[in-house]
Amino acid sequence: DVRRAFAIATPDQKDAIHKQLNDLTVFIQKRQREAGQNFVSRTTLTPNYLDRRSTHVFRVVLANPLTTKAILQDVLDEQRDIAKQSSLAYPELMAMTRRILG
Repeated sequence: DVRRAFAIATPDQKDAIHKQLNDLTVFIQKRQREAGQNFVSRTTLTPNYLDRRSTHVFRVVLANPLTTKAILQDVLDEQRDIAKQSSLAYPELMAMTRRILG
């Protein structure tokens, strides 16, 4: 939904969505690291679909040959749960998305 909203958003709305996405990524990464169960690092890219804006993204380096798809799914599930704990970025991002998509 966020991608769909971004695609049709005004330039100001795109800026607001992008800010919340970056804030949420930082929030998730810090909380996940603090929890100590999983660790995913963060880096910055400039993806085309976000108009080449400087964007915080998760970076995973798989160095352990024992890593399974189930383990990776657990990491993603934890990130989704952490995102919902955000009292600022996640609710604002979802509200903006709903307003734009109508």
